[in-house]
Amino acid sequence: MVLSDIEIQAEIDAKRLVFDPPIGKGSGRIDSSAIDLLLHEDLLILPKERVAGVIIDPNASDIGVMDILNNNGTSHSLTDSPYELQPHHLVIGKTLEYIKLPDHIAARIEGKSTLARFGLSVHITAPTVIAGFAGNLYLEMNNIGPFPIQLRPNMKIAQLILEHVGLPPSQGYGGRYQQQR
Repeated sequence: MVLSDIEIQAEIDAKRLVFDPPIGKGSGRIDSSAIDLLLHEDLLILPKERVAGVIIDPNASDIGVMDILNNNGTSHSLTDSPYELQPHHLVIGKTLEYIKLPDHIAARIEGKSTLARFGLSVHITAPTVIAGFAGNLYLEMNNIGPFPIQLRPNMKIAQLILEHVGLPPSQGYGGRYQQQR
């Protein structure tokens, strides 16, 4: 069951649901059933063309996802200048907020409808945030529309939809992206 704004605020007030920097009453970012998330200033600009010599084997147990991306991408700080995301280009961003979910709440990250209508996707088949996750949420931002889209720091980039987990899981999230920043 999706949490309402009242339930979201109760979880924040009880310090079971944590955002850093804090999100709370009066922020204008808690909607009837979602929380608006902001874009962090750091982007990783991925190459627009095929990278010679790099072939990704998703079955490899030791695949270093972020190592591959960082070694082949270029860092860009939005504090220096906005970034113009061109059509058919993929960049990696993250939320400004560090998020800590309790074991009884899972979430989905979704795009903002206005940005989506211009073609901005903020995730590629990876909207699930598992109960117990803690970290910044990484965004696989792809412009599938015909217009360049300006990305700026602290812009409303996504929304987080929180859901009750029926029974607490036997274990919280313990994957490779726990505590990512």
